[in-house]
Amino acid sequence: MSATPDANSERLDDLVRAVIALNPYRKALMPLLDDITRLALSNTQIKEGLHRIAERSKFTTVRRLRKADLGTDGDAIFNFLEHVRFASPAFLSSVGEGQSS
Repeated sequence: MSATPDANSERLDDLVRAVIALNPYRKALMPLLDDITRLALSNTQIKEGLHRIAERSKFTTVRRLRKADLGTDGDAIFNFLEHVRFASPAFLSSVGEGQSS
């Protein structure tokens, strides 16, 4: 199995950035963009949802994304991003988790 992502996956990097920009946690998530992209592309449900969003929105052509373009995939994608946000080291540190007793 190759560690190199396929060409379609590589094109999703900008789409992931655009989806994060629509999310209420965007300020906390944007610094995690590389990790979020890697995780999203390794998760079949999220990766397929991103492909559908890209197709639905014609993102590769218009380079814009509206919340309406997320369609039925929006809930799963936003739930994924919310999970990442609240599992992030920055958030856990802010609530005193992950520190030695």
